[in-house]
Order: sequence, then structure tokens, then C-alpha cells
Amino acid sequence: MDNTLGRVVAVAGSQMTATLEVDALTEDPVRIGAMVKARSAHLDVIGTIGAINAEGGGSPPRSFIVVDLLGEIVPSAGGRPQFSRGVTHYPVAGTPVRAAAEIDLTVVYTRPSVTNVSIGTLYHDPRRSAFVVVDELLAKNFAVLGATGSGKSCAVTLLLLAILAEHKHAHIVLFDPHNEYGTAFGDIAELVNVDNLQLPLWLLDFEEAVGVLVRGGTAQEQEAQAIILKDAIIAARRRFVAEDLTAASVTVDTPVPYKASDLLRLIDEAMGKLDHPDSSAPYLRLITRLESLLHDRRFAFMFSDWLVTRDTLGQILGRLLRIPVNNRPLTIIDLSGIPIEIADIVVSLLCRLTFNLAVWAEREQMPPILLVCEEAHRYAPASAGIGFAAASRAINRLAREGRKYGIALALITQLPSELSPQALSQCSTIFALRLGHYLDQRFMETALPDAARGMLASLPSMRTQEAIAFGEGVPLPMHIRFDDLPPDRRPRSQSADFSKAWRADTAGLDFLKEGIRRWREQSRGPSNK
Repeated sequence: MDNTLGRVVAVAGSQMTATLEVDALTEDPVRIGAMVKARSAHLDVIGTIGAINAEGGGSPPRSFIVVDLLGEIVPSAGGRPQFSRGVTHYPVAGTPVRAAAEIDLTVVYTRPSVTNVSIGTLYHDPRRSAFVVVDELLAKNFAVLGATGSGKSCAVTLLLLAILAEHKHAHIVLFDPHNEYGTAFGDIAELVNVDNLQLPLWLLDFEEAVGVLVRGGTAQEQEAQAIILKDAIIAARRRFVAEDLTAASVTVDTPVPYKASDLLRLIDEAMGKLDHPDSSAPYLRLITRLESLLHDRRFAFMFSDWLVTRDTLGQILGRLLRIPVNNRPLTIIDLSGIPIEIADIVVSLLCRLTFNLAVWAEREQMPPILLVCEEAHRYAPASAGIGFAAASRAINRLAREGRKYGIALALITQLPSELSPQALSQCSTIFALRLGHYLDQRFMETALPDAARGMLASLPSMRTQEAIAFGEGVPLPMHIRFDDLPPDRRPRSQSADFSKAWRADTAGLDFLKEGIRRWREQSRGPSNK
């Protein structure tokens, strides 16, 4: 049976135009997304239909198909056909264009021979699984982009669960700004929140410490506060190693412990040595800020002196990075309970600690680490004047240089147009779910490879759980549907069920009282009383 659909009339770049010589209404292969092939030299060039056009005023009008070229089916060394991305021999005008046969589809979508995991099915052919290549996905960073309600959080959960199912000794850290993922991973996750987080003040570098402690006044007054703070931090760090001959080499950024109360005392002592009391304003601002943080329970994870009984850097890093794994290859850091004014600083700190460990540790023994950054546009925004500059620099540096040290980065956002283009450009694999905003769609026009441009039109209308996947981590650009997650593995990202919830009066005074208690105590745990 001849399955010829038409003949090539033009080839330009990664697109091929062919006449349509069959009735598109009756021929199933003639639809957007369908795979076709054209013979060139000794191989078959494979592509998908990206557009169907009609020209002229005849009856019927002359029709054409525009095909996005994906690659070639070539014979392997063993004689078996295999799919190769990219086109080396382009079809010439007049070459027949045929619908891809079942055997062609099997070759194109066969399971990769390298380590891979299945994450769903092909949208146009649910019988075929969609695979991602694990090493290519992680080693070169990836991004998950999608509007709110498109299934982005479920897609992230599904990806991580698929990877963790095959890699029990992984090291994954997930920044969770809305407490969505805590119940999705069960016992394989170490849950870190404001109740059990320990990031003592001495872990901050100078820029981060300034971001936390310097407040109020003019730019000149803030600069004066920063100078005072720098001298106090150096003195506090050196006091901890006073009996060590290397104390003189300690700088403001050396990760040596000190207590917040010691810092307060040093600033107060420095103020007492002033010759002119009129110059005490910056000292008083720092002292007032430190005292307020020391007595604010929301900041206990950073300012409590009981955190600094000894040097706990190894313990803190071991827990956060899962070294050793101890059957929990994933750390979920719930940022929702952390005061918004320092959430960016916490992200900056954790990214910097991870990078510094990877730089200074023995390269051959350092385990690869994946950092998953939800709401990435908050911490690495496109505009330089927005957010905490140190956090943006830390994420951009990880995106740019992390691969050299075994650190992978996953950027998750519903606003790709507001995410740092420097960071996003370093993601070699992208999963694009539904994107309705024109700025995000325009961004995707530049991000999508030429061979996948035909998929762009489907971005605004894709259903929940659907995505366009392209880049190094997938065998070829694909329109996929992610697998369903079991109810107990779904993140808390679903919209409220108003019509069901409003049919019964279930929230009573006990609920309100408990919510207010947690709010006041800044704790998600049960009452200690």
C-alpha cells in the first residue's frame, strides 16, 4: 500500500515544505504532530507536521504541509536501523513524502540504550512511552516552565520520583517556598522547616550578613554600619580561634563560628570607645537590629546562641546534602515559614555552601548534587534591581559553573520571562507546560530549537499534565503527557475545591485557635503545652 502524502517543493533550514496530494480530512497521518519521512541518499529523513496550509482560489485549493525536520534513520554498525538527531542529507525537490510506518516510529521512540527513566507517554501516540536520559538531563541543568495550574509541581514530583526510584543514593535538595512537597515523597525525604532548620549567623558571608543586619538610614549611614559590622565579625571569628596560630588568616568570610551575642557585645564595646558620641548612630542601629532579631522567635534558627556550642558546619552540610544518604536521598527545605525578608538570603547561603564544598572537597569523592529551585524567578530575577543580588549571583554561578563540580540545577517557574536569562540559557533540557502570557510565549520562540518551532502554537492551549520537552535530556523534541501521580504522591498545589468545601461548615473555633497559635509561635508543630 502506497502511503505517499505529497512531494517536497522546498527545504529551508530545519523545515521542509511539501505538496499535499491526499485529502487531509480523510487521511489520519495528515494532522499536526504526525510523523512523516522523505528519502535522501541512503537514509530516511524524519520530521513532524507543524502546519497545514492552503493556497489559491481553486476548488479544492492547493494544500501544503510544513514539516519540522528532526533527524535521520540510519543503519548502525550492526545493521539495525537507529535514529540520529540532526539532518546531514536533505531531501531534494520532488522527493515523495510518506507517512512514517510503525517500524519507523519504533526506531525513533525506542528506549535509549543509556540510563533513562520513563515519565509519561507521547501526546499523539499514548501507546509509546516518553523517556528522559538521566545523565544528560542532570549534568547540563534543566527547567520546568508552566503557568499556574498547568501541572508544573506534579511534573517536578514525577521527574524526581522517577529518578529516585532508580537511584537510591541520590543527593537532591529542593527549595520549597510554599510547603507543597512535604507529603509527596514519604520517608525518602528529609523535611527541613523553620522548626528544625539550623543555619547559625556565622555561616553568612559578609554580603549576606549586611543583607540581614544593616537597616535604615541613608546610603552613607548604611555604609558606616557595614564597616562597623565587618570589623566586629572579623573580631568575633578570630576570638573563636584565638589560641590557634592561624587566627590572623581569618577573614570576614571565613566560616568560623561566633555567637550573635558576642557580635552584639563587640559592637557595643566599639561604640563605648568613641571620642564623639554624635557618631554613635550607626552603632545604635546595628545594636537595635541585633537585639530585635535575638528576641524574635522567627529568627531563632539563625540567631539562637545554643546553635553555636561547637563547630557544626560538617553536621549542617551533611544533613542538608544527604552525606551520608541514610535512606533519604532528598532534602526538602520548606521556606514558607522563614520570614520573607531573609528567605532570599537563606537561598543564597545554601547555594553558596553547596558550591564552596564542591570546589574545595576532593573532586573524585564529591557526590553529584541536584539543587531544585521552585519559584526560581524570585531568587534569580531577570531585572538586576529586583531581589537579593547575592542569591541571584549564586544561582547564576551554579547554572554557569556548577556542572564542572558535579552540581546540577533545576529551575522551576511559572514566569520564564521574569527569570534570569543567564541562568535559563544554561538549561540544556526544558519541559514547557501551558504558557498563556504573550511575554512567556515570545521567550519560548527564542528558546525552542528550529526543529520544534511547530510545537509553539500549542503552548497556550495544552491541557494539564501536557508539556513540550526538548533539549539534551530527551531523544528528540516531544509533545508528551506526564503520567498520573498516585493521590498520596501529589504535592499540595491543587486549587481549592470551593463548591465542595462550601457545602459543609467544617472549620470551627478549635481550627481558628490552633491556626492563631501556630502563627504567633511561628511553628508548624503541635503545641508543647
